[in-house]
Order: sequence, then structure tokens, then C-alpha cells
Amino acid sequence: MPAPVWRRSVALLVAESQWWSAIVGDHFEDGVDADWLARLDLPAAAMAWQVARCSTGERQRLALLRTLTQAPAVLLLDEPTGNLDEENTLRVESLLADYRLQRQAALLWVSHDKRQIERVAQRHFVLDHGQLHECGRR
Repeated sequence: MPAPVWRRSVALLVAESQWWSAIVGDHFEDGVDADWLARLDLPAAAMAWQVARCSTGERQRLALLRTLTQAPAVLLLDEPTGNLDEENTLRVESLLADYRLQRQAALLWVSHDKRQIERVAQRHFVLDHGQLHECGRR
């Protein structure tokens, strides 16, 4: 597979995403699904917001949507709910579960929240002193 094709099919979402333009909507070349915004409790008007006015949790949810609009086949998720309260964490988990099923996508999800791992993981691994150990499978 050529590198450009691979790069378009795999996406990394870090806990603190970078924003290169002052306006949220500038980061969404093709716009964003209004249903996705609603599911993450974000108004359509969020596309006109200044990035600087967004809370950390809003930026984290918007960064997830920015990533999903690229339709990656593989999502590498580094603490995708690390800055969210419980209600928004559950919203993100639900959206990602639906995305995975609808797109037949693979998710590699890093989390330190044991309850979250129980909710979302099909396979659970722990990295301990440089060694990867499988801890469970659904």
C-alpha cells in the first residue's frame, strides 16, 4: 500500500489536539455531520466558534469529530475521553462504537480507566515494564 493511501486510512487522536486556525470550522474541510455534533452535545454553531473560547472538553470532542470526518479505517486513540466528564465520556464511547460498526473500523484505544476498558474493549492489554500482556477478551 502506498504511504499516502496508508496515511489517509489510519488516524491518530491524541488527548491534546493541535489547532492551526483560529476558527473551529476551518478545521473541517467538508463540514461535519450535524448528527455527530448533536450526539456529542455540540451545537451546529460550534463551527463558527473561536478555538480559544472552547473548553478543553469541547476541543477534545471537536478533535474527535475532525478525525472521524476523514473516515479512517483505523483509529489510534490516546485517551480520547481523558478531559471529559462522565456524561460526555459515554457520548464519545457510543459514537465511537457506532463508527466502528458502521465503518468496520479498527480502534486501538489507550485508557487508564478500568471501567471504560470494561465497557469498550473487546481485547485488553497492559504494558508492564516494556512487556505487553493480554489481560482479557470478550
